[in-house]
Amino acid sequence: MENWDNAVVVDSRELQRLRDEHAKLQKASRKQRLLLLVLAGGCAVTGLGLYMGALRLTATERDAKECRKTAMRSNVVLAALARSHENILAATEKAPSVGTKSWGRRFTVTMYLPRDPAYGRFNTGFTSTLWKADPKSRIVAVDPKLIPYGSWVWVEGLGWYRAQDCGAAIKGFRLDLLTATQRDAMAFGKQDRFVIVVPSAA
Repeated sequence: MENWDNAVVVDSRELQRLRDEHAKLQKASRKQRLLLLVLAGGCAVTGLGLYMGALRLTATERDAKECRKTAMRSNVVLAALARSHENILAATEKAPSVGTKSWGRRFTVTMYLPRDPAYGRFNTGFTSTLWKADPKSRIVAVDPKLIPYGSWVWVEGLGWYRAQDCGAAIKGFRLDLLTATQRDAMAFGKQDRFVIVVPSAA
């Protein structure tokens, strides 16, 4: 160099020390980059694990909800059965002549109207036993070969009726309850109910 005013004199030992320091820093930098890569990979795995855990938790919550719904439905059914059983027992206790003559089983139950042509052209507003066809009298049409007229008939969920009428379609284990309106009859439809029959003492 011609311009020695800007020359810098460096001790060779100092230069070697600087080279060694630079090498150490490069090595440390590589280690830090590798550590960052490992940490980033670990975070990715952890994130995936958290996502999968969230999915499992969501599925578990769904299963728990379904279990709760099933349990609630079961409780409703069991409560209804318990009430039905209690009603049957209560009706049996209240029956005036429970014993060998009284009996119970499931019947098909429908409803009919007084003075309605749909229930026969000879419907005069009186029952076959000449009772006035008044829904307030709680009259039930029966098969008189099976249930004698005058018998008390308890229908599950509806209470006591008196067997005072019959009908062409009411044969065997069929009952037809006298009701006031077409809406009531249509809404009730045809149902299966437990029935207790208490024959008349007369």
